[in-house]
This record gives sequence, C-alpha cells and structure tokens, in this order.
Amino acid sequence: MWSKICSFLHDIAGVPSYNRYLEHLVQHHPEQKPLSEKEFHRQATDEKYGGGSIRRCC
Repeated sequence: MWSKICSFLHDIAGVPSYNRYLEHLVQHHPEQKPLSEKEFHRQATDEKYGGGSIRRCC
C-alpha cells in the first residue's frame, strides 16, 4: 500500500519512474540499451529544468 501511495505522489510531483521506463523500453524498444538509473534521472532532471542551464528547482 505504501509503495502505491509513494508512486502516486511521485506521479503528481512529476518524478519519473525508472521501473516504468524499463518496462516501456522492453515492450516498445527492445533493441535499445537502457540508461543506468543515474543517467535516467539526470536526463529527466535536465529535461525538466532546462537542459542543465538551471541548477536549482526554484
């Protein structure tokens, strides 16, 4: 139950799910090598906050 609540809150806050990313990659892009979890979150942060031009959230 707690993990579902956390997942829901992450979705609301716009925090991407690495596990969902991996599932999507396997289903739709099996030929692609997945990013590491660190690379995935770095890319998501860069996309959300302007590609590295912003170093803070507010």
